[in-house]
Amino acid sequence: MTIPAQNEPAVPVKVETGVPPNRIVLTPPKNMGKPQIMLTVLAGPEQGQIFKIARPTTTLGRSNTCEIVLSDPLCSRQHAQIILGMGGITLKDMGSTNGTTLNGVRVNESPLRNLDVISVGSTRLRFSVEVSKETQDVKNLKIDEIAHKKLMTLYEVGNIVNSVLELKTLLSIIMAMAIKVMQANRGFLLLRDKSGALKPVATHALTSMEAQAPYSQTIVDTVLKERVPVLVLDAVGDIRFANRDSLKALPLSSVICVPIWERDNIVGVIYVDKAEGTSTFSEKDMYFLSAFANQAAVAITNAKLFDDVRREERLRTSLQRYLSPNLVDDMILQNTTELNLGGAKKKVSILFCDIRGFTTLTEKQPVETVVSLLNEYFSAMSEVIFANHGTLDKFIGDAIMAIYGAPLESKENAYECVKSAIEMRNKLAQLNAQWLSQNRPQIQVGFGINTGEAIVGNIGSERRMEYTAIGDMVNIASRVEGETESNQIFITEETYKQLGNLVTAKKLAPVKLKGKTVAVQIYEVISLAPKP
Repeated sequence: MTIPAQNEPAVPVKVETGVPPNRIVLTPPKNMGKPQIMLTVLAGPEQGQIFKIARPTTTLGRSNTCEIVLSDPLCSRQHAQIILGMGGITLKDMGSTNGTTLNGVRVNESPLRNLDVISVGSTRLRFSVEVSKETQDVKNLKIDEIAHKKLMTLYEVGNIVNSVLELKTLLSIIMAMAIKVMQANRGFLLLRDKSGALKPVATHALTSMEAQAPYSQTIVDTVLKERVPVLVLDAVGDIRFANRDSLKALPLSSVICVPIWERDNIVGVIYVDKAEGTSTFSEKDMYFLSAFANQAAVAITNAKLFDDVRREERLRTSLQRYLSPNLVDDMILQNTTELNLGGAKKKVSILFCDIRGFTTLTEKQPVETVVSLLNEYFSAMSEVIFANHGTLDKFIGDAIMAIYGAPLESKENAYECVKSAIEMRNKLAQLNAQWLSQNRPQIQVGFGINTGEAIVGNIGSERRMEYTAIGDMVNIASRVEGETESNQIFITEETYKQLGNLVTAKKLAPVKLKGKTVAVQIYEVISLAPKP
């Protein structure tokens, strides 16, 4: 199974019973060196060179970013990969122009066997697995290189804390760095969701099969329960995790799982594992990954805070279109700011006000004059609505619809609604006096108010939604407003009863409204007493 040196006996690679013949299991006999995977260039510009493969993924091609750079002009920039997977060693074509052949047969992806011949462009390479002994000096050199790489990784993670604030991107980078420096086949980053359950938020694996295989929930649970990192040197034989299906799904060598801390709480874990046949993790690896997780925790916390701030800014901008700043602050403080489709039944008061004779006004005045007048009018009326904790539902042509008692519930919704109408009428009187001095037209309005249950929420589509109230009581408020004359405020029986002795109102004759079989009792508001 190996290529012996001259006058040296061959050292066989151990073949396990029951292993499929196409799979190479890199477990050397006892007392021997570690297996080495090599590619020897048989033909091509690099003829005679020997490349050693130690990474989980090794890319061949013309690009300087490849682990094995071939100057063959018939090779693609990234031509093929050698993958040390959990199910064996695999040759994979990277969508090259001229294709990849294995023993003369063109392949997209295929298992590798000892002494297979690979062709990429005009370059032929022999794949081989040998067991050789390393000198102590070489081992020490490799240990120093690995230690340096790990220190550099911690330094890079520290830089990420101050540079990457987009949470999803950050999690992917953290997991990719962990896989790279730990030389792992797979990695999972799990964080707690709003319910407190631990969920995978970033996953890295060399093959789709490895990505689909489960991580060990038992190992994760052990980290959470014992509040310590866990190192599994023999993933299959460790008696702590014996007979666990997740550890039998793939031939694993070893596993490390470390907690991610936020003060005294474990908010997540980083879980990495290695394929059977590759080197196992060590205790030093576990301590390094723990330090890595501590650095990552700072970055994750910062990104979450930044994400929350951006989310709050987006919500504040959206909410302030139809809510008062004070009401927006209350909603954000109470964490009731989700703008999802859907509604709920709430008891509210609805106000409609409409300009009288608006059509005639538009016929007599230039468009610029009408638009300017409306903008001033709507701005002034909106300020009054916001000051009384109302929600500006919409402008309907020259009409205004406002909701009181939603999205934040209020027992004073009827009082605040009627108070708004009185103050809006007074504010309009001031505007009319100002416009008169400027030789601008005057406007008059009517107000209709109703109180009752309506469906309130975000109505529309995912592309465009609108916070509004719908239901029969909304229609009644609109039609009551239609019964008013200039500067009158009409309220329904339900609103009158909720106000009690705080309102002075004139009882009017019941009116027959469109769509109603029973006449509706209405009142004209004269005044409103201050709240005691």
